Amino acid sequence: MLKPSLKIAFCLALFSAAVQADPLISVTGNVVASPCTVDTNTVNKTVDLGSLQRLDLQNAGEGGDWHDFELLLTNCPLGTVTVKAQLSGTPAPGDATAWQNSGSSGNMALRITSRDHLTIIAPGSSLTSNVNTSNRTASFLLSAKMFTPQGNAVAGTFQSVMNVDFTWQ
Repeated sequence: MLKPSLKIAFCLALFSAAVQADPLISVTGNVVASPCTVDTNTVNKTVDLGSLQRLDLQNAGEGGDWHDFELLLTNCPLGTVTVKAQLSGTPAPGDATAWQNSGSSGNMALRITSRDHLTIIAPGSSLTSNVNTSNRTASFLLSAKMFTPQGNAVAGTFQSVMNVDFTWQ
């Protein structure tokens, strides 16, 4: 009588193994916010800071006038409520809160602030703007100027690059 029960147990083990061999199917995905449109005047934006006299840049901190500019996103879809701007670039030597000048003038840097000049925007900063629900835009109001962090500026060209990556939620 032991043999028939052994055969039954063996058959059940084979059936069980066949059931476990079925393929496993995984389904994944993401739900993302639709993008806003980066305004054409924001893409590859150039802010002209004009010219300064070297004689006016002899002492640390001296600089030019503020020049206002805006980073604008338009056509933000319904459901998108905030836009984040992540700024990157090379910090100025001796002043990590300023942006490096890659032009030929020496001892010069770029200062970026909020439009009211109360908040310094340094390389690595991130900013957040709420989407305006009436016109579906998000804007970042900023100001820029050339200045000399150490003093004793050297005449030449001035150029600085700020990269901006936008994300929205």
